[in-house]
Amino acid sequence: MKNYFNQYMNWGGFPEVLLSKTEFEKIKILKEYLDAMFFKDLVERFRITNVHLLTVMMDNLFSSFASKFSLTSFWKHYHQKFPFSKDSLFLYYKYLLDSMLICEVRKISESSYKRNRNPAKVYLIDTGLCKHLYSNDLGRVLENTVFLELRKRSQEIFYYEENGECDFVIKEFSGRMIPFQVTYELNPGNEEREFAGIEQACKKLSLKKGVILTYNQELIKKYNGINIKAVPFWKWILDNRKQA
Repeated sequence: MKNYFNQYMNWGGFPEVLLSKTEFEKIKILKEYLDAMFFKDLVERFRITNVHLLTVMMDNLFSSFASKFSLTSFWKHYHQKFPFSKDSLFLYYKYLLDSMLICEVRKISESSYKRNRNPAKVYLIDTGLCKHLYSNDLGRVLENTVFLELRKRSQEIFYYEENGECDFVIKEFSGRMIPFQVTYELNPGNEEREFAGIEQACKKLSLKKGVILTYNQELIKKYNGINIKAVPFWKWILDNRKQA
């Protein structure tokens, strides 16, 4: 099971990629898929005229997977380097969301204004695109993998950020709220940050427990009154009851 999970983290879920025999063939197919998506699902479908803007925007978005992306910051950085309007920028971003090449997670807040004012976290539709075309950061690849599973299991997904940060807060179809932290490996350098982030999210939402999803570590810990369970994601995903 762990071997299958490693293959998925490495190469994503496209059948043709997984069935190809060599790494060269797999990467070639992923690049061909991305080119096809760019032209057919975006340029042709939405009749995009500023192809350069779309190219630069996609490169920035895909490079920023599993992290926050600000359209305002993009505008400030690029608007003097080549011509484009703010309207085009926001419209192209909407097209990318509509195409489902990217998905976004907003900050949890009772106010829709605050949700939209804060940068969204961006995730890609396939982990193969993440790892082999943009970044080998296994922590970010794991977080993107977790997102793709959580979106199947939840009604809504948010991230929490105040003094600390918690990667995901999901609202299940039953209405239950669960905070999830994602880290490839818990170690002395990050434990305090990961525990504190999930503790703050729990206390903000009046919850008593949260989950840390890792690559291969397990533990149960009580941290400042919050019950925290760390479990390997590949093991957690096998739970047919779909409960943390």
